[in-house]
Amino acid sequence: MGERLSGRARAIIAVVGAALLIPLGATAPAGAATPEPKNSDADVRAVELGKPEKIRVFKSETTSSDVGTAAVDCSLGQANHDRVTSCSYYRIPVIFTINEQPAGTANLYSKATAELDPRNRYQWRQRVELRLTDPSTPAAYAVTGRVGYDCNYCDIDESGPQLLTPGTTRTYDFTMSSPGRQLVNDSIIPYATLDAPGFDEGSAYIGEVFRPRCDNTPRVTPVRFGGCVYPDVPPIWQVSVRNPRVDAVAWHIDWAQRNLNQPWGVPGSRYPLHRTFDQALQTANRNVACGPDVPRPPNRPDLSCDEYPFAQTYEGASRNPDYSCHFLDRQDNSREGSLRRSFLNSLRTLENDAFYVEVTGKESATAPAPPSVRGPVGCGSD
Repeated sequence: MGERLSGRARAIIAVVGAALLIPLGATAPAGAATPEPKNSDADVRAVELGKPEKIRVFKSETTSSDVGTAAVDCSLGQANHDRVTSCSYYRIPVIFTINEQPAGTANLYSKATAELDPRNRYQWRQRVELRLTDPSTPAAYAVTGRVGYDCNYCDIDESGPQLLTPGTTRTYDFTMSSPGRQLVNDSIIPYATLDAPGFDEGSAYIGEVFRPRCDNTPRVTPVRFGGCVYPDVPPIWQVSVRNPRVDAVAWHIDWAQRNLNQPWGVPGSRYPLHRTFDQALQTANRNVACGPDVPRPPNRPDLSCDEYPFAQTYEGASRNPDYSCHFLDRQDNSREGSLRRSFLNSLRTLENDAFYVEVTGKESATAPAPPSVRGPVGCGSD
């Protein structure tokens, strides 16, 4: 794509901002008249795309209960993305000029969406929908539109032209790919080229820039195909006090998040956890929180020591004295750890990636009462 845009298309697209559509000419002044085109061989006629209306940018949470659900959506004037999907929806003025003077207008509505595949970096879906409205010149009824993408690593061809009959939505579907196996952080933004008979074509960016990360990390399956995510959206691991398979761990996390000096891992806080695969660091975290110096409950082989923040994080006990430990059901402890690893792997949470932890089910009328003892005082005494 970079090579393609460095030729004809890049000469058309004037890059002055990473995340905004880039206009190629002056917009029509407010209330400007629409003069009738003059038929002259010397006339210079052009289709120009102006600056889009200001948009609001959002991020959507991606929780363990969200995996496999519908993609994020966005309203007009918005851009939104979660860990694996994205959407932006622009309204863009289109100006038809003759000898650099306004000779007609229209509006172009552009909705760009993407669905990354966290289990296959070599193929995911991108879509652009274009709709031309409010034409004030006959030339607008003959406009055709092509769509392409500007990116660093992706491999995709520009679409063919489609007639943008006013009021009709035209859809452009693409299959994107991230070549190679190395970890790459891409930057992807769609552009459109509009053309009308007798007019010079005009091009501009028509959507928000989104930055997927693709990898084939050995510890995050599947190694063969890798996958892609938007790494700036931390996933949220949910653990329920109503789930008898992990409820003991859930109550411990709940106590720790409410009673430690900082609310480690609480969604929306300034204290996310950061994942680590470093076995030495994990062992050091466990040795501090649950090492041999920590008293064990006598005659309770069914219990194991649980620490929070987790040993598999950079916020663990060897690096952070603000931690909690608690002896609880051994099977609950093991199951929660296995389920958490599977969830984080499914959203390609790599080394030092941030994530949050949410305890659910506490507000339910049928939720069990929490145990009375939690935190460091619970180690060896319950």
